[in-house]
Amino acid sequence: MYKDWATLLQEIKVEVMFLLLLMAIFFYQFQKAEVKTLMSLLLITIWGIIIWYYLQYRVKEERQEDKQASTLLNEEHEVLMKNPEISSSYYPIKGAPKKGWTYLKENKSLMEIAKDLDFVKTFDRQKYQWMLVQMNQYQKVYMYILAERYPCQSYIGNFIDIREGILEVLYQMYLVVPSHFKHIYGVHPYEVLKNNIESFIKLSRTMIEVLENFCRMDLKEYYFPMTQPMPNDIVRKDEKQNILP
Repeated sequence: MYKDWATLLQEIKVEVMFLLLLMAIFFYQFQKAEVKTLMSLLLITIWGIIIWYYLQYRVKEERQEDKQASTLLNEEHEVLMKNPEISSSYYPIKGAPKKGWTYLKENKSLMEIAKDLDFVKTFDRQKYQWMLVQMNQYQKVYMYILAERYPCQSYIGNFIDIREGILEVLYQMYLVVPSHFKHIYGVHPYEVLKNNIESFIKLSRTMIEVLENFCRMDLKEYYFPMTQPMPNDIVRKDEKQNILP
């Protein structure tokens, strides 16, 4: 049932009084202002309106892209659920996630990688689906550790193992995707793979650093697996001290 004007004004009378007061102040100031000042205010207002509509357009466009990516992944999940069994050496992953890509959707960067590599399923759908399953579990472990639902020392190793599994699948895609498409121009598969692998490495390194700081500083658990690259012989540093020159 629609409200009449009297009822509506009664509910927003405070906002109406504030706007009337604000307009009265502006009108009083405009009467005393010079023409140059008024022109400046007019230009600022016009530019402000243009920027506002542009930002609204960008937000709408990004939401539309996110919706399209989410729709594509949901369709992939429906296909995967027809045969949800997955053979995995990582014991928590026993099959396709029944609730969909709940955790993957919480990480926009992972979603962008999944969207960019959507063309891989044309050549090896199983490999693409396995990447999605691992990414979903990867984000889940990350969120659960930060929420203290998973103990840090027990699951950091699992988190790193899933990271290595995702990288393994990403590099294997070079073997199933052609270097060039015959009938599609402007798309270079190997370049897309390379860029997304670099993006994932950078993203995962940041996530590991966040977990490391959280476990050491917040939880006071100072043990953390060595994840930084190092020379192959650094582990033999103590042995070398006892070797004669």
